[in-house]
Amino acid sequence: MPTLPGRPSPALHAVSGVSGLSKMSGEPAEPSEPSESGENGDAAYLRRLASLVEASADAINGADRDGIITSWNAGAEALYGYSAEEAIGRSVEMLTPAHSAGAGESMTKALAGGSGVAGQRVLARHKNGSLIEVSLTLSPVFDAAGDVVGSSAVVRDITEEQRQRAAAEHARDRLTFAQEIAHVGSVEVNMITGHRWWSDEYFRIHGLAITEDPTEELWHSVLHPEDRERVQQVWQELEAGGPPLKLVHRIQRPNGEVRWVHTRAAAEHNDGVLVRLLETVVDITERKLAEEALERLAFQDPLTGLANRALLLNCIELALEEAGQAATRVGVLFLDVNRFKVVNDGLGHAAGDSLLVQLAARLRGAVRPSDTLARFAGDEFVIVCGSIGPDDVHELAGRIATAVRAPFDLLGQELFVSVSIGIALSSGSDSAESLLHEADAAMYVAKQSGTAEGILFDQSMHRRAETRLDLGSQLPRAVERGEMEIHYQPVLDVLSHRPIAFEALLRWKHPKYGLVSPCHFIPIAEETGLIVPLGQWVLDTALAQAQEWRSRIPGAAELRIAVNLSARQLQDAGLFDTVADAIDRAGIDPAAVELEITESTLMKDVDRSMATLTRLRSLGVGLSVDDFGTGYSSLSYLSRFPVTTLKIDRSFVEGLGGADVHAQPIVAAVTVMAAALGLDVVAEGVETQDQLAELEKLEVGAAQGYLWAGAMPPGEVAPWLAGAVGLDGDAALETRPLASL
Repeated sequence: MPTLPGRPSPALHAVSGVSGLSKMSGEPAEPSEPSESGENGDAAYLRRLASLVEASADAINGADRDGIITSWNAGAEALYGYSAEEAIGRSVEMLTPAHSAGAGESMTKALAGGSGVAGQRVLARHKNGSLIEVSLTLSPVFDAAGDVVGSSAVVRDITEEQRQRAAAEHARDRLTFAQEIAHVGSVEVNMITGHRWWSDEYFRIHGLAITEDPTEELWHSVLHPEDRERVQQVWQELEAGGPPLKLVHRIQRPNGEVRWVHTRAAAEHNDGVLVRLLETVVDITERKLAEEALERLAFQDPLTGLANRALLLNCIELALEEAGQAATRVGVLFLDVNRFKVVNDGLGHAAGDSLLVQLAARLRGAVRPSDTLARFAGDEFVIVCGSIGPDDVHELAGRIATAVRAPFDLLGQELFVSVSIGIALSSGSDSAESLLHEADAAMYVAKQSGTAEGILFDQSMHRRAETRLDLGSQLPRAVERGEMEIHYQPVLDVLSHRPIAFEALLRWKHPKYGLVSPCHFIPIAEETGLIVPLGQWVLDTALAQAQEWRSRIPGAAELRIAVNLSARQLQDAGLFDTVADAIDRAGIDPAAVELEITESTLMKDVDRSMATLTRLRSLGVGLSVDDFGTGYSSLSYLSRFPVTTLKIDRSFVEGLGGADVHAQPIVAAVTVMAAALGLDVVAEGVETQDQLAELEKLEVGAAQGYLWAGAMPPGEVAPWLAGAVGLDGDAALETRPLASL
């Protein structure tokens, strides 16, 4: 490097600013002895120091008191772009931006006072005018008297360092923002030093202040009490060398709020020594709540909050599995609300829903804590009981019956309801479907019998249920296959013993079950709606048959024909046209036609029944109230219905002339009442001469029963009539064998 005339070399200039460092203590430097090269110790020391300064990567320069540069090393040349020749002798102001003059004045004052500046971050100006971010250390230089004669500056370019730091801060900010958006927190634990670092979002997820110290105790404190032991156990396994963990658990924030988190963690080991733990935590509360909501939709009845059918089947299967392991039994109770349709139709669906919600609450109070209560469908409920026997399950059914017995408040109206309960107990080879099927079959029997305390399933019910299902599947084709038949039972005048009518009774001549009574298939026809077309076929067939007898058989011209109407038919809007058309097609006198309706059917919808019967009566047909005395009609309604005949139920007739002392007064009262209302009376189920004698005394007008004949096929009617009515017209009383029912 060239040297300016009259000036020391740059290297010596480089150290001239530091040659008085020993003077900073105020002690004068002692002269040294000359070395072998002729230099004394100070000169050698300065030369070595100058070499170090020149080799330094930092910019090192000196200046006098006026700020004129007196030394300049290679680092300064590289940093500022000025060579030593260009820099030395010029003011240090060329190295500072114009806008930082105020900062330069403050440092000048500090130097004048004997103070320095260490690690000051300032902007420097390059020869090309660009700005450089530097770290400046500025020290005063003293003379032998201790006066400040200049300064020494050590400058390091921190532009790249600051860029990297800014980039790191930017990346950290982006990470922090991303974690906040995604609700992801992160943790790093140095197991060697014990240092813990938690991200800001980790603090936020746990509801903690970012200023808190991230200790293990603090982490333990926010684990949910019910999950704490499980979480700690998993972490211990990880730290002991286990695989990375994935865990869903709850945390409880200091304010009591419970959140769900998904934790992933990994451990770093070095030669078997745990050195670092890394963890990320995601707040999945919203997702968890959504999953729980979907699960409720999938497995919970939305109206009652009980388990639904899908969950019920799982519960039964699980109970059966546990029962198999413990050698116990599973009980299933199937409940159905009696006359629920009446509530819905009479009070509206809101009342029906209210009833189901209230009933569900009562059932919860009746079952055991370990039992599963589910809403199966509509007004049907199922209870699953593990480890239970016959006595306990009947006791539970009794508690349920008692709980239901109290009145329900349905939108301000008090209502009493009952339930039918079917019970099934597992036997070792059952499935969820088979137990439900058995309990349902038992419930159906309980509903038919009116038993309130529950009926336990037996195999005979299974056979009846199978038969009922079989009949239901074949019923729609029975008419077209020619399997349906109408049998006819005569009705006779009690005093003259002459046949005055026939009642048409439907029978199913089944290829497998033989002659099936209507009590087995009419309810199925009612449920499925088949009763309407089936009833029309019965009307057409019976009226045409009766008209044939009236036309062809001597003495039968005045015979009447009675046909039963079901509840479903009575509600059918086309019933009037069906009856009128059947009369026209048969060509029969409407007065010879008697339509029979049971007392309970008549009273289901009084206003509708009255309107329908009034229209039918306008055709000229007779109207009979069947099974009278078994229903709940009142005299006020009875007097308003356009009926013509009361048929006394067989349950009262069979007690006549026997041990039932109440039978005779009841029959007498019905007869007197009918006479007062201008109605005819027919006694059903007459089987003995004693019963007939009692009816004669009570002046009951007509009767039917096995005493004369059961229901017979059409081909047997004409021969029976010939035997029952002699050539002289006198009635011939004849007891015939019972017909097969």
